[in-house]
Amino acid sequence: MAVSPAVVDRESDTELCSCVLSALTHSLPPYTPSPPAPSYSDHPACGERSLHYAAGARFRPRDPASTFVKQFAKATVVLRGQEPNVRTPWYGRDEVISGFVTFENACRVSQVDILVEGKLDIMMAEGISKVTTLVNSSSTLWKRTSPNDCCPEQVDFAFSLPESYQSGDATYSLPPSFHAHDLGGAFLSIRSSYRIRVTVTKTPKNRFSFEKTVHLFLSFDYLPRSRSSDPTTTLPGCVANIKELPNEWYQVTSIVGVEPQAHLDPVFSNLFVPAARVYPITDPIPFHVEISGRRESLRALLSINQPESPPTSPLSPSRPLSLVEGKAPATSCLQSCEPKGLSVYIVRQIRVEIKKKKTLKNIILAYGDMESVPPVMDICRCGLGDACVTPEYLSWTGTLKPSPDVKTGGFEAEFVKVTDYVALAIGNSEVPWQDIKNSVGVKLVTDSWEDPEPELVLHDVLL
Repeated sequence: MAVSPAVVDRESDTELCSCVLSALTHSLPPYTPSPPAPSYSDHPACGERSLHYAAGARFRPRDPASTFVKQFAKATVVLRGQEPNVRTPWYGRDEVISGFVTFENACRVSQVDILVEGKLDIMMAEGISKVTTLVNSSSTLWKRTSPNDCCPEQVDFAFSLPESYQSGDATYSLPPSFHAHDLGGAFLSIRSSYRIRVTVTKTPKNRFSFEKTVHLFLSFDYLPRSRSSDPTTTLPGCVANIKELPNEWYQVTSIVGVEPQAHLDPVFSNLFVPAARVYPITDPIPFHVEISGRRESLRALLSINQPESPPTSPLSPSRPLSLVEGKAPATSCLQSCEPKGLSVYIVRQIRVEIKKKKTLKNIILAYGDMESVPPVMDICRCGLGDACVTPEYLSWTGTLKPSPDVKTGGFEAEFVKVTDYVALAIGNSEVPWQDIKNSVGVKLVTDSWEDPEPELVLHDVLL
């Protein structure tokens, strides 16, 4: 059975659409242009104040009016946007290095060139050395084209450092300014450095003299800014905070043997650090240490000395504390003694590999300030003293903070890898690395997770 196709009335559909559009046009309100937006300024006007300030990607805003000036014999190099009273100018990632050169006798200048160079120098024992070019960018700032041309008294320049460099077929991130020397044994010196070289060519003073070329050198630091994606806890590393907020802490555990007294039972060591494991070099890093085991093992491992007087009761300070009622204490309480050979520090490990020769060196960046956490242990009431089989617990809390000389965190470049660790050492060896029992790989960054306080980065405003 055949089905006849439906017939579409196109004229009626067109009339319906026209009616709908006409109705919508009459129902819409008339359009009035909006007034122009007010002028915007990041500085508060009279009667205004800033409630919050975000530093943005550069972390530390620069004042263009603040300059670094390096004077030479008959020329001066000025760098814009530097912090006041800095000994060495520095720049971060993606920052433009701008400035100018002035001359005492500009009419004699025939050409001005600038070269920005960066090098990674490695010198190892046995005469092994390597020099890698990181940056090599040159430009002519001004050149005389006719005998009547006179060089301006101020010649400006601006350039930016690349984010990476290439060596062979591999590409590496541009390493920060770094210097480690007199490391002995494994290698002698590692240095990544950057500088500006301005070359000034001058015409002869008279027909009996020659053209003169003067080089002006100005070193600067490359310190790429970085910060953690998560805030670092500022809570002290005490047991209560760790139990209340366990997700805020990262724990490493190890079993430590008592040497050379191998017949003693081993002890357990626990090191707690903030869970982020990305810490700013400007802020203290809290940590917690807990060591547990039998009394005789703890005493032998930590070289704990007996106190001169027995501990007293917390209820009656004048009354000695007895482990067994009616008897003098068989052994002094460990928590009142000062342990020896226990330390926490930040270790920087430098690895170098050149021509299949691998070397490694460790440097201590910071020592932890430690304080015992009372009450630490339960009181033994069995009267066995050091022979007691009940495990005892010793705890300490403290903070770590790198010295102000530490300007950057770890990095990796060709032939060199620099990494940082928080380490717990137990022992009295001449080489402290032999005593490391726990270690946590961390990343040191240049800036805190929080932005700077507005009062520190904004100009004072009279309200």
